[in-house]
Amino acid sequence: MQGEYATAIAATGSRDESRRVVRALASLAPSLMIALVTILSALPWGLAPDLRFILPLLPYLAIHYWALRYSGRVPAGVVFAAGLALDVLTNGPLGYWALIYLAGHLVALWQSRWSGAGPGVRFLLLLSALVILAVGEWSLASLYYLEVADWKPFALAVAAVGLVSPLSAFVFSQFEPRREQPVRLRLERGS
Repeated sequence: MQGEYATAIAATGSRDESRRVVRALASLAPSLMIALVTILSALPWGLAPDLRFILPLLPYLAIHYWALRYSGRVPAGVVFAAGLALDVLTNGPLGYWALIYLAGHLVALWQSRWSGAGPGVRFLLLLSALVILAVGEWSLASLYYLEVADWKPFALAVAAVGLVSPLSAFVFSQFEPRREQPVRLRLERGS
């Protein structure tokens, strides 16, 4: 009887350790997903010039998704690094996408109070954040080139990324940490 109890306690201890490892890896999922999407969006996909603003908004899908659900797991440093990496990898002006992503991160953190209302509300929150970012992008591009930039590529990018967002939400949801079921250790006397 004593041996069975010790074995049950040892099994529970190893489960706790494996849960800690899984929790640690799950806490890295948002940062890893943001990094992966940033690298994929920096690749030369051969898109037409009017579609060039679609790819840089894709990392924002990951930033918004994770910041809305787990605001504490998306540090501003990761968001800044993603934007700076995209600037470096695409030969853009340094700090452009870092500033856009940080502004979007703030918008997502502000919107997180309404994130529990369901997928439809989260989609509308994303669309409103994308519109805010598009206005910011357009303003910064106009200032950078010292002329009024064409707004149509920015609007097209918002529409395209909005259409892709349900698919990206499904992919990101596969990496969300699952709720743990409590361990129910059953010890019987006299067995």
